[in-house]
Amino acid sequence: MTKISAILPVKTRGRHYADNIARCDILFSSLRHFTRPDTFDKILIIVPHDEFEEAKVYARAWSDFPVEVVDESVHMTAFADFNKRHQIRPWHRQQIIKLYTPALIDTEYFMIFDPDVFAIHPFSIDDLIIEGRALTYCQPRLREPHLWRPSAKLLQQDPHLDRDGVWWTPTILSKTLVRHLQRRLEELYQQDWMRVLLSNYMIDWTEYTLYWLNAEREGLIDQYHIAAPPGRRSMHASESVWYAGKDGGNLEEWQADHHFAPDGDGLFAVVQSNTFIAPERVVEKLTPYFPIRPQPYRRHASLGLKAAELYSALVRRLLGLFHPKRS
Repeated sequence: MTKISAILPVKTRGRHYADNIARCDILFSSLRHFTRPDTFDKILIIVPHDEFEEAKVYARAWSDFPVEVVDESVHMTAFADFNKRHQIRPWHRQQIIKLYTPALIDTEYFMIFDPDVFAIHPFSIDDLIIEGRALTYCQPRLREPHLWRPSAKLLQQDPHLDRDGVWWTPTILSKTLVRHLQRRLEELYQQDWMRVLLSNYMIDWTEYTLYWLNAEREGLIDQYHIAAPPGRRSMHASESVWYAGKDGGNLEEWQADHHFAPDGDGLFAVVQSNTFIAPERVVEKLTPYFPIRPQPYRRHASLGLKAAELYSALVRRLLGLFHPKRS
């Protein structure tokens, strides 16, 4: 039986991450309801070293799935050399983890989850891998040109902003194409691909735009990726909650009845974590459609953690004003 791997980078400490355990409970509750655990060869939950032991305890609630908790420090050793707070953006850290995934899996394809993702319709491996290719959701690149341009610059190619490109998590990537990207970065800069990306922390490259642009340059998109054929659901719902709105009102306005309906499109939706909408409100919104099993968890959102994150962002902004962006 064909299977797919999955990767879920998780942080639980900091102003954006303190409720990620609750979000993971929503994700795994949706997977229990809408698919089978054996859809996945393994689900890798990758966490920072100082969160590893605590994460293993929380992950017991998801052990009906083939979950493995991985200490990122064992594999992403280059992180230790970029030890100033402003040098590793949490946003880039999780993207590098995703691009490291081929070293940890046996399957050709792997699905990328974030804690704020949840399933909204039943699916099996046949809905994710179609004719040997990964189900892929694309959007116009002009929706996010500020992310396509830096990645194209890093790869020394045209961003082709007039075209469509892969959309954000959840997404399925090819192990082969990720390795091609790693090789391309090493050829261009004559150093390990991870260090290339870490050194360019001042620009907004992303894992998906790098991956797609390089695969496009090599002419391999159609060999590994496929849009939803007629009569098949796409990867993403037509609408997710990407912005909070006033007092989180966008969640209330999100038409759950429509998206969960039998004729609704999309296999997954998102209530983006940086909206800071409380997980309890998300649970209340989604419980009519699938049972959710939340577990108690400890929130790590001290003033010190918030201050450190804000300091890092401020330092990067100041560096950007006085120094040219690297690439």
